[in-house]
Amino acid sequence: MAQSGASARQRAEMLERIPWLADLSWQELETLARYFKVSRATKGITIFREGDRDSYLGLIAEGRVQVIKRDDHQQAKILAILGPGKVFGEMMLIDGEPRSATIVAAEPATLLLFSRDSLDTLIEEFPRLAAKFLCKLCALLSQRLRRTSGQLVDLIE
Repeated sequence: MAQSGASARQRAEMLERIPWLADLSWQELETLARYFKVSRATKGITIFREGDRDSYLGLIAEGRVQVIKRDDHQQAKILAILGPGKVFGEMMLIDGEPRSATIVAAEPATLLLFSRDSLDTLIEEFPRLAAKFLCKLCALLSQRLRRTSGQLVDLIE
């Protein structure tokens, strides 16, 4: 993936288009943007692999990515296709465990990347904003768990 030289203002404008960050003020978005890097992924590039230990989350500003997981027979299964405004990789940012899935660019994509080091620095420098950001991530995880539980119950006999 290629790093982009997007300005802090450009990164803030990208963050402003992310629905789950919609209630943050412009000042908060500008501050948060300082902790993100912009990266561009070409179609077919693997952003990270299941089992990797690098610690960052990605927000999709443009394009789409596939979430892929291997089953018990090592067959790759597409779990989801995520588009603009969606987040991936947040579990590792929070728990530090290896990646649970592989992410591949389904088409050219512009990504905002936020590392564990960025989170630690944000917590130190802007604890209230960090708390808001983490609460938003927790809400996303909760929504995904509820949706997954609802799907799982239909499979239980």
